[in-house]
Amino acid sequence: MMQRTRSGVRSLTLLAMAILLWASPAHPAADAEGELIVALPDDTTNMDPRIGMGSIRSTYIRQVYESLVDVDARGRPVPGLALSWKAVSPLAWEFTLRPGVTFHNGEPFNADTVLFNLDRMFRRNLDRWSVKDVAAATSFEKAFPFVTRWEKVNDLTVRIHTGDPSPNLWDFIGREPLVPKDYTIKNGVDALNDRAVGTGPWKLVEWKRKDSMRLERNSAYWGVPPQFARLRLQVIPEAGARVAALRAGQVGLVDAVLPLDATVLARDPAVKIVSSPQKLHCRLYLNGRTKDAFDSGGRDGLFTDARVRMAFNLAVNRDAIIKKVFHGYALANASPVSSVSHGYAPQEPYPYDIARAKAMLSESGWRDRGGRGVLEKDGTPLALQLLFPSKHYGQAFDEVTLAVAEMLKGLGVQVTIKPIDFATLLQTLTKGTLPYDGGFTGCRTSNNLDADDYLRDWTALSLINWAPYPPELLDLYKATRRELDPRKRLTLLADLQRSVRDWAPVVALYQEIKIYAHSPRVVNFTPLTELNMDFRGVALTK
Repeated sequence: MMQRTRSGVRSLTLLAMAILLWASPAHPAADAEGELIVALPDDTTNMDPRIGMGSIRSTYIRQVYESLVDVDARGRPVPGLALSWKAVSPLAWEFTLRPGVTFHNGEPFNADTVLFNLDRMFRRNLDRWSVKDVAAATSFEKAFPFVTRWEKVNDLTVRIHTGDPSPNLWDFIGREPLVPKDYTIKNGVDALNDRAVGTGPWKLVEWKRKDSMRLERNSAYWGVPPQFARLRLQVIPEAGARVAALRAGQVGLVDAVLPLDATVLARDPAVKIVSSPQKLHCRLYLNGRTKDAFDSGGRDGLFTDARVRMAFNLAVNRDAIIKKVFHGYALANASPVSSVSHGYAPQEPYPYDIARAKAMLSESGWRDRGGRGVLEKDGTPLALQLLFPSKHYGQAFDEVTLAVAEMLKGLGVQVTIKPIDFATLLQTLTKGTLPYDGGFTGCRTSNNLDADDYLRDWTALSLINWAPYPPELLDLYKATRRELDPRKRLTLLADLQRSVRDWAPVVALYQEIKIYAHSPRVVNFTPLTELNMDFRGVALTK
């Protein structure tokens, strides 16, 4: 674990050197009191990290709150609020905390902070702290039931115990942003949203919902302090309007640039385009649950047969989608794991093969019995009620959903598209009221570094688990969870990814390559493989 500590020190040293070199006389003068305005397509719905950390929310939340384990620009783990972490036995991990860190209100960060946050994550001792529970995107007590207890060794050391070996505990615990204990107990969990207080490089000044968030430099930050004084996250929903604001000098950086716009902006000397693959795995989810696992009306999900799901995968022309919709700014990834996650193993792409898709559907009993181009079995048509969170993930996602619907219609599937808002989709999935012939398009994000965060999707029933693992795959998944030897575990992870690819619990669509555009005034901005933008080390010129 000392290697991780040295890596983190080296990263900070290189960052500081880059700033000093950039500030030399050969470069324009830095605007240390300036403001960077960043245009984003949407606002965050919460600042309390326990509620959720989606593709938009992460950029807001991670400016204020920090985790034990940080990430460098290449997606590698480096020390954050923890200086180091190590397995002290097959059933225990230990985190050594960074000394001298304080929250924005002056509250010290220490082992008691970590224990309080672990209580919130696993929903324990909330009555003791007199804090209410929140509806969380990840139920740690269900996702990681083998975590048994945690203890304070001293003010700067925390030990976490497990019932089974857990090779990636450093990741799923270490990447969760941490909130202040005393502040939360005194003001209640609602204050974490309304008046967020963290240890991060930026302090929240003002949040106008659906409009903007204003932050100021944390001068007491433990790391390299921000190189400009103020940061504003400005909501501009329309992609064209964001680009226009950049060209007019109203904003300095634009998030979620459309692929077609990027090809045009790349020829503009007054604009810089940067991009990076990210952990945004977009999919078509199909109801493959049995009747006892959702509000079914007594019927199994229509897509319990893996051959049907595989046929749908073979009917999607991903190369055409990536070329026509994304202009090359997307990846066709057949693995259930993001290509930038630790443990990712490339898988054979799903070929575009309509003939084979129809043959697989015929093998599973779905045939065009009336000569009308509609597949039927036992008098029931092969239908898909496709719930579609329009305008949530962006224009390209919307276009892909519509294109995939047409491709499936060409296969003989009766597709009915039902546009709904994202909140309604979440309610439907939470309540388990997806129709028996239902499906939905959505993008799986991850705030963790390890492949496990994706591969656990089909274990416990959750918002996105509509085709639970069969026993043999569940056993293979459990083996990846228990293997402590890194090389053996990578082999197991690769085997599981190959098996999941062939079992096809979802229809893989694309993995996003995130595109940003910024003014030449913005220096040293590097897109991460993570969901958030990191402005540490970024500078402005006058």
